[in-house]
Amino acid sequence: MGIFLIIFAFTGFSLLCLLSTFSLLILKIYSGKSIKDPSYPPVNGTVFHQLLYFNRLYDYQTEVAKKQPTFRLLGPALSEIYTTDIRNIEHVLKTKFDKYSKGQYNQDILEDLFGQGIFAVDGDKWRQQRKLASFEFSTRVLRDFSCAVFRTNAAKLVKVVSGFAVAGRVLDMQDMLMRCTLDSIFKVGFGVDLNCLDGSSGEGTEFMKAFDESNALVYWRYVDPFWKLKRISNIGSEASLKKNIKVIDDFVHNLISTKRSFLAMQQDSNEKEDILSRFLLASEKDPDKMDDQYLRDIILNFMIAGKDTSASTLSWFFYLLCKNPLIQEKIEQEVRDVTGGEKNETNIDDFVAKLTDETLEKINYLHAALTETLRLYPAVPSDGRCAETDDILPDGYRVKKGDGVYYMAYAMGRMPSIWGENAEEFRPERWLENGNFQPESPFKFIAFHAGPRICLGKDFAYRQMKIVSAALLRFFRFKLTDDTRDVTYRTMFTLHMDGGLHVCAISRKGRDNSMDFLSIPFSFKALAIALAILAVQIVTKTLTQKSGNKQKKYHPIGGTVFNQLLNFNRLHHYMTDLAAKHGTYRLLGPFRSEVYTSDPANVEYMLKTNFDNYGKGSYNYSILKDLLGDGIFTVDGEKWREQRKISSHEFSTKVLRDFSSAAFRKNAAKLAQLLSEAANSDKILDIQDLFMKSTLDSIFKVAFGVELDSVCGSNEEGTRFSSAFDDASAMTVWRYVDIFWKIKKFLNIGSEARLKQRIGVIDTFVYKIIREKTDQMHDFQEEYASMKKEDILSRFLQVTDPKYLRDIILNFVIAGKDTTAATLSWFIYMLCKHPAVQEKVVQEVKEATGAKDITDFLKVAGCISEEALEKMHYLHAAITETLRLYPAVPADAKMCFSDDTLPDGFSVRKGDMVCYQAYAMGRMKFIWGDDAEEFKPERWLDENGIFQKESPFKFTAFQAGPRICLGKEFAYRQMKIYSALLLSCFKFRLRNVSETVNYRTMINLHIDGGLHVRVFHR
Repeated sequence: MGIFLIIFAFTGFSLLCLLSTFSLLILKIYSGKSIKDPSYPPVNGTVFHQLLYFNRLYDYQTEVAKKQPTFRLLGPALSEIYTTDIRNIEHVLKTKFDKYSKGQYNQDILEDLFGQGIFAVDGDKWRQQRKLASFEFSTRVLRDFSCAVFRTNAAKLVKVVSGFAVAGRVLDMQDMLMRCTLDSIFKVGFGVDLNCLDGSSGEGTEFMKAFDESNALVYWRYVDPFWKLKRISNIGSEASLKKNIKVIDDFVHNLISTKRSFLAMQQDSNEKEDILSRFLLASEKDPDKMDDQYLRDIILNFMIAGKDTSASTLSWFFYLLCKNPLIQEKIEQEVRDVTGGEKNETNIDDFVAKLTDETLEKINYLHAALTETLRLYPAVPSDGRCAETDDILPDGYRVKKGDGVYYMAYAMGRMPSIWGENAEEFRPERWLENGNFQPESPFKFIAFHAGPRICLGKDFAYRQMKIVSAALLRFFRFKLTDDTRDVTYRTMFTLHMDGGLHVCAISRKGRDNSMDFLSIPFSFKALAIALAILAVQIVTKTLTQKSGNKQKKYHPIGGTVFNQLLNFNRLHHYMTDLAAKHGTYRLLGPFRSEVYTSDPANVEYMLKTNFDNYGKGSYNYSILKDLLGDGIFTVDGEKWREQRKISSHEFSTKVLRDFSSAAFRKNAAKLAQLLSEAANSDKILDIQDLFMKSTLDSIFKVAFGVELDSVCGSNEEGTRFSSAFDDASAMTVWRYVDIFWKIKKFLNIGSEARLKQRIGVIDTFVYKIIREKTDQMHDFQEEYASMKKEDILSRFLQVTDPKYLRDIILNFVIAGKDTTAATLSWFIYMLCKHPAVQEKVVQEVKEATGAKDITDFLKVAGCISEEALEKMHYLHAAITETLRLYPAVPADAKMCFSDDTLPDGFSVRKGDMVCYQAYAMGRMKFIWGDDAEEFKPERWLDENGIFQKESPFKFTAFQAGPRICLGKEFAYRQMKIYSALLLSCFKFRLRNVSETVNYRTMINLHIDGGLHVRVFHR
């Protein structure tokens, strides 16, 4: 009884303290604020009201400003005054400049990241840095150096985007631009080639990630009343911030130290191009004040000015151009006219060399379009000062000492009182007079600040943005992947797009001008001749079949293989529509017919009954062998039987099963930790990207016995392998629709040159691992013989040919990485669309595991035993239902080795391709009933809630017959472990509940552009 009394007393005391604190807070907010005094700005709530609108904060401020151009929010210690009145802004930023400062409140928040840098200080420290920076920015050396850097990185960016354009892949434009501008600011700021754009710098990538995370976490302090307490206790977001700042500090201090040593050896050179070198020279005159910590602060302030602002502005710029395609074409025409380029420009390096200062001065319409973007989407959407004394603003309202006065650049760009009735329209013409750019007052167009603190890098920013824009628009036309979806911002210091900007880049004239086969002069004539020959072959083939054996009948024609090109981005929908009409149909090609079936009887016949007559064949082998070699997914006959026999034995061993389950649990717990950090900071995640990285870590541990740690990004070599493997996979699939791929391979150009380079990266990495494992086996032969060989590579080392061993292992990687990650991504998507199913899965998992404490993710993972997994029938059903609708391999093809007749009575010729369509089959009403297109896990359960299997020829997600997937149980185990752990700890929601995602057409059914979700602790 005594313990209950203590608990009751403690609870009561805690509630009393909480109530007292809340009452004191309310009293502080409303006392002494002159709420009803009309000489002060009208009150529109408290600062805590901003929390209610945090995700749309700037739109909320705009709505209020349209009614009240100047208003107040009450805070515990002071008021925050928000204004869009141009007179007030000029008063604060210029007329009474010395009476308004950053203030102690802002400095306390910013100091841990930005230290004593120019954006965080006032007084003598600000004046000293301003004076030094002003001189440096005015030098010709720095201007010429920065322009050369901008041109170089713009050319690199064009080449990267070209790869996406050729492969028809969606790219996150904002991510690309962030990387490009980071490379530029590192080169100009530090004199370092970071190479973030091509992902070759693991240390640099870690720094970028830490810097971006720190930026968001520092901004979170403005709405977190407990941040100082959390910093003292080193918990939550403040612990994460401290960890990230250490990464930043270590990286920057190492750079400063290295640069000092380098300059000491180069004393004879006076022309120091990068900013760090020039500040280091200045520090020698005053080493006490300008120590390494002070230099670190100065440089990081330049970084946030030069990286995020330009990249976010360019992202919004390309978004607006996609929404206004006529303006996009008008800019491209201007760039072409000014640079004097040919209509079919071919060389990016030659083109960027033309973008001189003189050329950039003539590109007025581009300058106007960028400025119009900044008017509507300013890089810094809101900024302010703190009143050092009582004051009266020009609009008549009074300000008390200590009050914050904020100007709202985002809201100002939308004020009809400032910009007219068309204020919210994107109209570059408003900045032009007789075709020449006309600037506005900096207190009206406030994107670059104004007064003594006006941005010193304004001209540098315009120069960088114009070079990058001109280069990209000259070579590509951009389209949004989803025209109907409006993107929005993420509320932080700079106006980033929430979830990125996903676009398709289309090479102008429909080709890759810089590097692909179609840039060869005779290509268009050759292409026309080739297409004519192909058309004749198709027609001849059709007529021959009609006049051939009258007793044979062939499947109805659904079109030609070229119809697939026209419907490539919705290929599986297109084939589902045809399957709903015909069940089984043909597409005519120049060399063979392609038969597509969704009839389970036909599927059973080709995969089992007449198995020996249907195999991968030379056509599929020729496409796949460069990447997958003689692995199990590319070969037939003896090679296939040999690998199947060895694999079948290995997958049945308890050692491998236990080892793989332990790896799945460990990596699922790592992923859970990342989700926990995202939940704490309300960060949107691409869960598909995280699943891809985490399952790659698992397959590397199981296959190679190697800790890749891709999900944390700490293994640079492994990250390069992962990137190369994904690119090589996509380029290999592209061969199926690229009729010129063999010629390009022979000439080593375009996509084939890139594929060769990526395979080189893959081979170097895999052979190194094989060599290390082999050496380990030879060096410790006796110990090795008695060891448990847990990973697959150790168990396959009896194969002596390294090339064959490489092929076997890479086939395991493609089977174990993409398939489970893609399925888990679609599974989370379906659970977000069906929250009741999500909760039902959670309830079952909790009952099966009995786990209650979810603070230690490894402990929770440990509760997910084999026995617990066996009890999770509803989870198993929900994953299976996901696979029915979104099979990891949406279509699979075999070659017919001799003339045959399928069970449906139609004939197939030798050399024809026969493909069963798992994606279409999952949507066929004659197979699954009228509710075939609905997500219903219950269809897999009997009346007792026990999972019931279906025929593998009806549910073909794991193939069937002799080639049925050996890793099926491993895949289910991995997916159930990940799902059980993540769902028991977190609730998932789409960033936009009404969003509908689509697939990317490739071997595996990836979600196009990723799956962006919010996670919440349960």
